[in-house]
Amino acid sequence: MDELAARAKAGDREAFSGLVQREGARLRAYVACRLADPEAAEDLAQEAFIVAYRRMADFDAGLDFYNWLRGIARNLILNERRKRSREEAAREELLDQAGCLGEAAGGDAGVLEALAKCLSRVSGRLREFLHLRYDQGLALAEVASRLGLTVGSARVAHVRVLRGLRDCMEQSLSREARP
Repeated sequence: MDELAARAKAGDREAFSGLVQREGARLRAYVACRLADPEAAEDLAQEAFIVAYRRMADFDAGLDFYNWLRGIARNLILNERRKRSREEAAREELLDQAGCLGEAAGGDAGVLEALAKCLSRVSGRLREFLHLRYDQGLALAEVASRLGLTVGSARVAHVRVLRGLRDCMEQSLSREARP
């Protein structure tokens, strides 16, 4: 059992402050990995702690506090995404589809560099596809229409380019992780 979480559940403000200190960086990394705007990510992480503080009575002290807190953050992220424009949502989709490898790599700052490097290797029609889909935030059907593709062909291209980016990033990050 997590002593700090149990004390916070019992109303100990210092214990909750300790939870914020202990889990703050990890939660901010989790949120930042899923939101493109760093300021929005910081605000949302803070909001997650506020919601957690208000709902500490609902917390089951036998469970992992971070997992519970991350669930709160995930719900707040989903709510935030519903509010955002299609363009912003499409860019976040690209990060999610690429596997949001930053968290898996321990929050490594090199993840965005790896993504940029891998994106620079995409050329021709696939680059145009990514530009229309993620920079302009167009729906897949509209991208297909502009590129003279069927929607089915656009879906296949979409899956292939995202899979290629994911594979490229995994290779790049695994090379960086080797001693």
